[in-house]
Amino acid sequence: MDTFFAPASLAVYGLSSKARNTPRIIVGNCLRWGYRGRIFGVNPATDETDVDGIRVYRSAADLPLIPDLAVLLIPARFVPEAVADCGRAGIRQLAIQAGGFNEASEEGRALATRLLALARSHGMRFVGPNSLALADTASGLCLPFVPSFPVRPGGFSLITQSGGLGLFLWNLLEAEQVGLAKFASIGNKLDLDECDLLEYLGADPATKVIGIYLESIGNGRRLVELAERIDKPVLFYKANTTRAGGLAAMSHTAALSTDDAILDAALERAGILRIDRLRDFVTTAKAFDLPPMRGNRIMLMSPAGGLGVAMADLCEHRGLSCADPGPAFFEELAGVARADIIRLQNPLDMGDIYRVDKYPLIFSHVLANDRVDAAIFASQRPSMPAGGEDVFTGMFTTDPSLAVAGAVRSSGKPMALVMYGAAREVAAMKAQSPVPVFDGPEEAIAALDRQMRYHVRKAAGPFRPDPGDEGLDPDRIETWLRGRSEVVGEETLELLACCGLAGPASAVARTAEEAAELAARIGPPVVLKVVSPEAVHKTEAGGVLVDIASAAEAARGFDRIRTNLMRHHPGARFDGVRVAAMAPAGHDLFIGGLQDPAFGPVVLFGHGGIFVEVFQDVQRILAPSSLAEITGKIKQLRSAALLAGVRGQPPVDPAPFARAILAVARLLAEFPQIAELDVNPFRLLDRGGALALDARLRLDTGRQ
Repeated sequence: MDTFFAPASLAVYGLSSKARNTPRIIVGNCLRWGYRGRIFGVNPATDETDVDGIRVYRSAADLPLIPDLAVLLIPARFVPEAVADCGRAGIRQLAIQAGGFNEASEEGRALATRLLALARSHGMRFVGPNSLALADTASGLCLPFVPSFPVRPGGFSLITQSGGLGLFLWNLLEAEQVGLAKFASIGNKLDLDECDLLEYLGADPATKVIGIYLESIGNGRRLVELAERIDKPVLFYKANTTRAGGLAAMSHTAALSTDDAILDAALERAGILRIDRLRDFVTTAKAFDLPPMRGNRIMLMSPAGGLGVAMADLCEHRGLSCADPGPAFFEELAGVARADIIRLQNPLDMGDIYRVDKYPLIFSHVLANDRVDAAIFASQRPSMPAGGEDVFTGMFTTDPSLAVAGAVRSSGKPMALVMYGAAREVAAMKAQSPVPVFDGPEEAIAALDRQMRYHVRKAAGPFRPDPGDEGLDPDRIETWLRGRSEVVGEETLELLACCGLAGPASAVARTAEEAAELAARIGPPVVLKVVSPEAVHKTEAGGVLVDIASAAEAARGFDRIRTNLMRHHPGARFDGVRVAAMAPAGHDLFIGGLQDPAFGPVVLFGHGGIFVEVFQDVQRILAPSSLAEITGKIKQLRSAALLAGVRGQPPVDPAPFARAILAVARLLAEFPQIAELDVNPFRLLDRGGALALDARLRLDTGRQ
């Protein structure tokens, strides 16, 4: 990977002296950026021997040496032959920028298959196709085919699936004085993908912060595992988010699972910071240029009192608190106030402190205070008439950035400088400031909050699932799964029993007479539930009868359920009726699981019953998990307040719910053929304990 970003030599295919020749732009960029390696052109369709001083050859075999990297920005139909030419000459690394492959058409997909096979046959690795490829401010490599001057070197590296959007972010970084380390546009990621680049950048000494923009995720599980190990902040923007499943899905699990919600759970597990605005790449990178924010107590300062109040609201929305530096601090501050007409507090209205020369003292004492974890100073830089000697001219034309930088470096705490004003004035300050300058308090507060959450998450160490498999009987589970296929209904309760999840006494009746016998044996009252693969939601099919008080009533109920099913779904398969003991009172919850194509086994849980999809009160975890992670997620449920006891109701211990979720997570992780699982309702009993009352699953035997 080092050779991809800092090749000692470079072969650019398709180079010619034509005015519109795009490979020529690549060469020009590398020369402007100060690339020091040797550069050659390869073009079998020209008789030119040099272009802009660069020697041009007919094939790679004619080159005076084997280049470290070949760049292919030529029509897609010519790429396979160029790859073969590179392979025969011994070139092993390629940057394929050409479009027209698997993103374009059936013909393009065939080209992509051929390209990958050729690369594999020659032991090649490549970036792309359909990409802008790579850039590195340290080596001077600049392969994007848009004319570019050198950009500010720095610690931010970007992995992007979209080349055009990558350049947009590149220019935004430059405008905001955020330095670039490395740039990787991976396009169709036919070979090297975001995980390969993330693993490399995680160990790259020049990279301090990693940004990732993706429209699709391949190996999400590997992405999570890599990010957990990397000791650098990773900022993630996911475009092209879509809803997976719907109300007509096989189960509640499919209806509740969305790509985006699962992605949130995965990124949280990994400690990756998800952003929802492209500009957040820049603002969050700025926050990481400041010392770590170790707590949530923040001091807010501005010469505009209303702005301070607005900042306090923004902090509260994010769970940050206004710091209380103590009475001694405010007594000291009173000595530098001018008119003594504004109450000194946090937020600190500095409209009464006209002496700008006292700002360094205030900033220093704020950050030195043990009760303050961070600070924000928000002011303005307007265009003002020249020659003014009034206090406002002094206040708004004095650059506070040096004082902020001094306080930051002395205290080891972050202080965000927010500056409004004329674009030209603010841009000039950004260019000279030794600390980042933010355009508004919204972005400063959000960026500091992300920075704090990153450090808190990393301090907790990498996630470790709980060891052991208490409650799971792998041999019984394997035996139960063997021979079954596709959708399994309430028999799933038998599987759950192998995992330690108890259910009420029950059995399936095939006739009305059997239903009466079972009701008498189990003991009334009982519940009757339809057994049919077509009855996805039993209540909608009239397939659930409760409080059946006698054997005769159970026999009549059997016939009624069969009639209801046929009315709801003519021609449905009727496998009988499950007769089950009535469960004691409690809270109906939900546990589900599925095999996500990107992130593997995922478990969902939350408020259950017939309205599970209506309330959408669900949390998600990757499997396997830990009781600590699950317990923390249960507390985030809106229905957690019900378990804690409301309106005089006693609290209910959620521990059996957490243990059941842990067992389901282990089940899905160890038996990937369980493609989808639904346990609803899972009743947490008022008297203690829990029962799985209903369940179904879908098997994918090809995943064993």
